[in-house]
Amino acid sequence: MLHRWDLTGDDGTATTSLMQPWMTRHSVQDVGKPLLACGAAGLNLGPGGRFEGRLRSPGSDDILVTATEAGNTIALVAPEGEATIESDAAVRTLFLWGRRPADGSRWHSQAGPEALGMLRTLLSGY
Repeated sequence: MLHRWDLTGDDGTATTSLMQPWMTRHSVQDVGKPLLACGAAGLNLGPGGRFEGRLRSPGSDDILVTATEAGNTIALVAPEGEATIESDAAVRTLFLWGRRPADGSRWHSQAGPEALGMLRTLLSGY
């Protein structure tokens, strides 16, 4: 699927649109599970394997994605513990779509390369 952001990049209109709470809800509730199913196939989780990633934006609920051999979940949850990625709301939406912003300074992480790689794989369903 092609979105406006794919054509224009990080312009003001795209950023404003991607920051809207409805965009996050749509990404989580309407398209999240099918996208996780595609991305989870690349994780090669064995029996008992589990991956959990948390995306955080200030002033809003976290997005918790979980992949196990038995299935995947994506949900809006209260912020708690360490986040895998912290960013503004627009960047978080891009990550949910398997994309990244042109300006890498808009997100940060204390997670190591393995956790970041697994999260990117899980969110690569588009």
